[in-house]
Amino acid sequence: RVLHGEQRFRYHRPAHAGDTLRFEQRIADIYAKKGGALEFVVRETRVTNQRGEHVADLIGTTVVRNG
Repeated sequence: RVLHGEQRFRYHRPAHAGDTLRFEQRIADIYAKKGGALEFVVRETRVTNQRGEHVADLIGTTVVRNG
């Protein structure tokens, strides 16, 4: 009933051994298709290092089959 739909990565700078990375996740969107039979949850995660520098963005979509 729960499927991995899509995953994308956008890199802004390298992460190095010894870096401390912080991941801040939020729900960016929720929408339905096929009359509500499929629901999509889009998560966006911002990754920063210990200096507050933007390292990467992670975008993932989870698909929920209803019914």
